[in-house]
Amino acid sequence: MSTLELIWDSKHTWSLWSWNSAYGNIHYTAQLVRPIKKSVYMVRIGNRGMEPTDVVALKVARGSEAVEEMEREAGFYEHQLRDLQGTVVPKCYGFYTAKVRGMDIGCLLLEYCSGPPGRDFAHIRSQSQGHASYICSPQGGSATHGDLAGGHHFIPMGHDVRIVDFSVAVPHKCVSGLSKRAAGHRHHICGCHEIAVLENVYARHLL
Repeated sequence: MSTLELIWDSKHTWSLWSWNSAYGNIHYTAQLVRPIKKSVYMVRIGNRGMEPTDVVALKVARGSEAVEEMEREAGFYEHQLRDLQGTVVPKCYGFYTAKVRGMDIGCLLLEYCSGPPGRDFAHIRSQSQGHASYICSPQGGSATHGDLAGGHHFIPMGHDVRIVDFSVAVPHKCVSGLSKRAAGHRHHICGCHEIAVLENVYARHLL
C-alpha cells in the first residue's frame, strides 16, 4: 500500500491511499504550489517526513464517476504506457483515492511537463508524430489517445516532447501505423485515424 498526504494549506490536508503494487510501498507528502487549470495543479512531493522538493503535476477527480474515469486513465499509464513513461508520456507516480467530507476523491500524480521547445518546429513536428505512431503501435502502447487534433497535448520539454492527458484514451490494435503521400494528400493505409488527423494538423502549420 502507498499513501499520499496532500497539503492544500495550513488548514486543509487530504490523506489518500493506493493499493496498486506497481508503485511499491511509497509514502508521499505533497504540497500545493499553484493551480495550472481546472482540477490540475502544480505540487511539490517528497517522501513522508521529508520536505517536498520535486515538482509534479496533480490531477484531481471529484465524485464517483470522475474518480472511475481517472482510475481508467491511470490504468493506461500502468499498463499500455508503462514502458513509455518518462520518454514519450509523463512518468506516473501513482493514483490515490479517499473519501473527503463524504465525496469520493481521486488524485493522479504525473511528471510536470512544461517548457519552451529547444529545437525548430520541424523537429517538434517529427518527434510528436513519431511518439503518436509509437503509442498506437503494438511495440509501443497499443493505445489511441483520442484528442490529438488540437495539438495542445504535445508538450515540448527542451529537446524532447511528451504526450499528455489520456483521459479519453482507448485500447488500439494497429496494423502498421504508417501513412503515405499520394497526389499531394495524406492517406492513412492502416485504419489509424488518429495518425492521419495528426498529419493534417501539422500540414496546416506548414502551409
